[in-house]
Amino acid sequence: MKKFIFLTAFFFVFALFAQEAQPEENESEAPAEETAEAAQNQQEAAPAKADDDKITVSKEELAKLVREAVAEEMAKKEAEKKEAEAKESEETVTAQAETKPAEGEKTDEAAAKKEIHGTEDTNGLIQTSYTKSSIAFIMGDDNLRDNSQYSPKWDIGSRYEYEDFADRIYGYSNNVKSSTKLSLFHEEKGFLPYLTARMSLSFAMYNSVDAMSDKLITSLKEDRSFLEIDFRHPTKHRFNITLYPYNADNIAIGTLRGLRWGGNASVWPQSDSSPVPGFQVLYGYSDFSIYFGFKAHAQSKTDKLSTEIVPKETVYGFFGGLTYNNKELGLKASLQGAYIDKGDNVNIPDYMLKKPGDDTIKSYGIDAYLEYNNGSRFGDPLGINSYSDGTWIRPDYTTDISWRIRGEYLFQNERLQNADYLSSAKSEAKPITDDYFAHGAAVDLGFRWKGLRAMFLYSYRDLSFMTFDAPGVNPWTTIPSEAKQTPEHLFTVSADYFVWNFWFGASFGYKIPATYTVRDENGRKNTMVIRERLSTDAVSTAFDRTREMLPTGRDALDIFFVKADIKYQFSDSFTAMLEYSFTRDHNRQRMVAQDDGTYKSESDVIEVMDVHGLMFLVEGRF
Repeated sequence: MKKFIFLTAFFFVFALFAQEAQPEENESEAPAEETAEAAQNQQEAAPAKADDDKITVSKEELAKLVREAVAEEMAKKEAEKKEAEAKESEETVTAQAETKPAEGEKTDEAAAKKEIHGTEDTNGLIQTSYTKSSIAFIMGDDNLRDNSQYSPKWDIGSRYEYEDFADRIYGYSNNVKSSTKLSLFHEEKGFLPYLTARMSLSFAMYNSVDAMSDKLITSLKEDRSFLEIDFRHPTKHRFNITLYPYNADNIAIGTLRGLRWGGNASVWPQSDSSPVPGFQVLYGYSDFSIYFGFKAHAQSKTDKLSTEIVPKETVYGFFGGLTYNNKELGLKASLQGAYIDKGDNVNIPDYMLKKPGDDTIKSYGIDAYLEYNNGSRFGDPLGINSYSDGTWIRPDYTTDISWRIRGEYLFQNERLQNADYLSSAKSEAKPITDDYFAHGAAVDLGFRWKGLRAMFLYSYRDLSFMTFDAPGVNPWTTIPSEAKQTPEHLFTVSADYFVWNFWFGASFGYKIPATYTVRDENGRKNTMVIRERLSTDAVSTAFDRTREMLPTGRDALDIFFVKADIKYQFSDSFTAMLEYSFTRDHNRQRMVAQDDGTYKSESDVIEVMDVHGLMFLVEGRF
């Protein structure tokens, strides 16, 4: 407003001088400076008469007024320009701070939110995550030297036995060579402040080759769909509820895959294709959180024979835990527990029980986990494929040096049929059921200097732990006192180097396998090697040899492997990887098909004991 009044007055004064000067028409087209100069010259030639009704301005005063007006206008524009630049700079800095934390600052939260392959790193023991839509192409040969009916060249089928045993501890799997996962995911802000609603309809597509027709068989399976309500208040309060209508595999205890328990339906011995619905409730404040989980399973009360109709019963699983997760300190600790009612022991008739329900298999587990990460996020080791839930935590190379140590211990127990009771006189006061204790533990160390990482892993799993979900080496029974058992010990060292979006890695592993040994009536020992944790459907077959009987009188031999990996990441969502592996396992035998449809084992076949494998992976996620 002041500017407008000043300009009006200025032009009014200027007009008066212009009228006194009476310039010619062609002078009106001259620049303003010339016009003002002409008017001033006329004033000097003919001094103005004193007139109280007229306002006269000298040349110096007029020039001063013009200079002040122009200077004021220029200063105002300059101030507005600087203010706009400062605001733009502040917005840029804020945006950079949100996407790229400052050097030395913990980047877990920001990186995890951006990470295409991972999930948001939030407080809580069970990550509220979903499987990304993805497609994976793996072309490879598990055993380059063997071209039998169960190890063809360059295939896409499942080869569980050749899976790297160290990777199973970390959580990797190449069980399904080519796979596709589809997730219809939606997230939106709720009508209440600080409330977010999420939903995911997820499926997994599995491919296999039919042995009779050699045709590609594709099956679609529900893959942990969920509904979720997440409330986060600025005061660091958090409340979360997640509902799984079909498959509650995400509800489990444990962190490392080799120790995690309670996730899939195989924890119930009478597991069938029935859905396992469940829910989880979590409350968190700042770095602390506590959760409760529940799921149910409808199963047969007794062993189902062929198409026989048998009674059903509903069994339950209860989960809970407390966690502390401080990203600034890089410290995470958790204590979790689970109780799972597995239902009736089908081997024990009810008339043998003193009390109804004494044969119910009530299992429980307690898990303790501790992790410390100094420096930027250390990340996961290299593996041919990603975690079963679709995540691979990429290392953060923000700081020059980082190191990590983590350890986990899981204790389990359940009541099974007492194997010694079956072989003893009933007059002896031995219970018909007995405790089946199991222990598993792991220690993982890692150090990084710039792009070079080195890692060491040791894990311990006893025989009971390996057969806990079967349950038992002989299903439904404890281990007899006369049987000899040995635990599994695993040692691995690995290193990788990151440059230009390439990872070059190599690793070495050494395993003393878990064994179960009994003697026959002639006193000869018969040893079984347990390569991996057993479930109710994990039997010794040509294609799934997680357990293997050795020739009579032979002891189990130790296993080792070497592995080399090259991985390149084209973008956040597109990855390619090449892996070569060599495994020496002289416990393995060749299974040869017989005319009657059965399989016969052949020992000391070098092509199946010294295994060379080559895999090429291309994986995209969106």
